[in-house]
Amino acid sequence: MSTTEDRVRAATRAAAQTVAPGSTPPPPPLPARRRGRAAHPRRGRGWPGWVAPLAAAAAVAAAIATSVVVSGALSLGHARRPAHTAAGRPGTVALHPAPTAPAGLPAYNVALAPGPLAGQSTRAVVRATATGAALATVRPPRPYGTFTGVTGAADDRTFVLAAQPRQQPAASGRVLMKFFRLRLDPAAGTARLAGLPIPPVSGKWLQGAGIALSPDGGKLAVALSTGRRSVIDVFDLAGGPVREWKAQLPGGTVVGTDLVGANTLSWAADGRTLAFDAWSPARVQVYALDTAAPGTSLSASRLVMTFPDWATTGSVSGSAIITPDGTKIIAMEVPSPRTATEIRVRQFSATNGRPLGILATIHYRKGAITGWPDVLWSNPSGSQLIISTTRLSAAPSKNGDLTPEEIGTVSGGRFAPLPGIPGSQRPVW
Repeated sequence: MSTTEDRVRAATRAAAQTVAPGSTPPPPPLPARRRGRAAHPRRGRGWPGWVAPLAAAAAVAAAIATSVVVSGALSLGHARRPAHTAAGRPGTVALHPAPTAPAGLPAYNVALAPGPLAGQSTRAVVRATATGAALATVRPPRPYGTFTGVTGAADDRTFVLAAQPRQQPAASGRVLMKFFRLRLDPAAGTARLAGLPIPPVSGKWLQGAGIALSPDGGKLAVALSTGRRSVIDVFDLAGGPVREWKAQLPGGTVVGTDLVGANTLSWAADGRTLAFDAWSPARVQVYALDTAAPGTSLSASRLVMTFPDWATTGSVSGSAIITPDGTKIIAMEVPSPRTATEIRVRQFSATNGRPLGILATIHYRKGAITGWPDVLWSNPSGSQLIISTTRLSAAPSKNGDLTPEEIGTVSGGRFAPLPGIPGSQRPVW
C-alpha cells in the first residue's frame, strides 16, 4: 500500500470516530478503488438524515485525499477527463519546490519508474537532485500506455519523453513512438506534459537512450535500427523540416547497443554537433555528426575514437558522451576485466581521441563490478559529472546477478553518492 493510501485511510478512520457509535446504520459497502481515479462523493437531493454525519466524515477524508493527490502524482492517463490543476490547464500536475542542489548541479532530474516490462514504464518521476525526493509524477496520456525513454535540455526545465501505445502493431518487430514535452515551471509550481508537433516514429527501438534533446531544447535526435542499417532523425521542434541520416556502418556496426551504456546520443552546446556511440561485436566507436552540414549519410560522420574489443580491454565506451563545450569525450573504463577492482572515469580529446587524463578512480572489492557504469550528465567542460556506477557497499554478486547501482557526482578526483536517487532508474538531467 502506498503512503498516499495510508494517509487517506487514516484520515477516514479519524473522521469516522467523530460519529457516535450506534447513531447510524451500517453504511453500504464502498466500491473497489480503481487505480488512477479519484473517488467522487455521491451527489443528489433528498438524502436521509442518517447520511449527514457519515457524509461529514467522508468530506474530511475526501478533502485530505484531494490535497494529497494534487501535491503528489496526478494521473494524466487514467482519468476520463484531462487532468487539471488550479490553473485549469490540461496535462498539468503540481510540482513541489526543489531544495537547492549542490553547487554546479541542476536542481531537477526525471527518471522512468520500473514498469511491467523491461524498458517500459507507466510513470515518469521528477525528483530533486539534492535529496532524491519525488516532486511530481506524470503518466502517458491515452492511447499511450508506457514511457520508453527520456532526455533533457540544458535549462533543467525542459524534458522530452518517448511513449508507446498500449497496443503495438502486430508481429512486425517494430514499435510506434510518440514524443511529449515536459516543462517544469517552479515559479508556478507546475509540470506540464504536452505532445510535440511531430508525427509518431516507427522503428526498432534501441534499448538505452536512443533520444537526445539539444541543449537549447529546439531539436530532438532519435536513433533507430532497421536491421543492420542505422538511422538518426533530427526533428526541429519549432516546426522546421526533419533531417534523416542513414548508413550501414563498416563491420556490422550499428548506432547504439542494448548491452552497454545509456548514452547512445549526446549533443554539444553548439546545437549542431551530435556524438553517437556505434557498436559491433569487436569494438565500440564514437562518431561526431555535423547536423548542419549537407548530406544524408551517417558514413560522413567523423570517427572520433575506437575502443577495440571492450570485453577484453575493459573499455566500457557505450557510456561515452561529448562534453557540452565539444572538446572532450567522457567514458567509463574497467582497466582489468579479469580482476575488476576499479572503474576509471576518463576523458579523451573530441578532436583525435587522444587520452587526456583520469577524472576519478573508483575502487571496489574483487569481482564486485557487475553492472554497467554510465556518464549521465556533464558540466560544460567535463570537470563535474553525474554518473551511475556499481554500489560501493554491495557484496560481489552471485550467479551472475547484477550488483545494485547508485548515482553520484565526480568532481575534484572524488566520487560522492547522491542520496535518495534510485540507481536502477537512470535519471536524466
